[in-house]
Amino acid sequence: MSTASTRPQPRRPSGAARRRAEAERRKRKRMLSIGGVVAALGIVTVVVALHVTSSSSGSARSSAASLEVGTRAPNGAITTLSGRTETVAALRGRATLIWFVTTWCSSCQAGTQAMAENVAALSADGVRVVEVENYADLGQSGPPMAAFARDLAGSAFSNPDWTFGEASSNLTHTYNPRAYLDIYYLINAKGRIIYVNSSPASTMSQLLAAAKALR
Repeated sequence: MSTASTRPQPRRPSGAARRRAEAERRKRKRMLSIGGVVAALGIVTVVVALHVTSSSSGSARSSAASLEVGTRAPNGAITTLSGRTETVAALRGRATLIWFVTTWCSSCQAGTQAMAENVAALSADGVRVVEVENYADLGQSGPPMAAFARDLAGSAFSNPDWTFGEASSNLTHTYNPRAYLDIYYLINAKGRIIYVNSSPASTMSQLLAAAKALR
């Protein structure tokens, strides 16, 4: 008795069918390639937009995004970690960097570590640093500002020219209307905004140059 299988063997596709299948594969490949290009262009657009928004040229961002360079810094309240209420107006008489952060933001964490390495240089140029948490941490859960500051500033936490605190709702809305995770303003002794940027870990050299120009 024969042991060979009696199941029917699959039919080979005709030449025309093979050509149609190959054409369909090429078409799908082209569509995937086009989709990848579009996605890449989308990413580039976002990166360019972020670069323009956080330009370190010294000019202000759009008025809808931040306060204008050359204008007087608006007043507002800050609650320091010691529980004291401070105002922006009371900071006049000395150049001040006021920096709005969120404690769950990686650039803010890196920026605070970078600030710890450069706060002495800013102080030598007559600039004090006031780092404040955006009101309610912009609605997200992050570490308390006190723990954030102590952990990331290290020994520089006790520097008298570096104050940590929390911004009032009004102050946050005034200085950070777009709810950026990280934005800072360099204000001269007369209370005028002279420089606006973000992410000190990436922009420290520009910030130090702006601070030296105050001399």
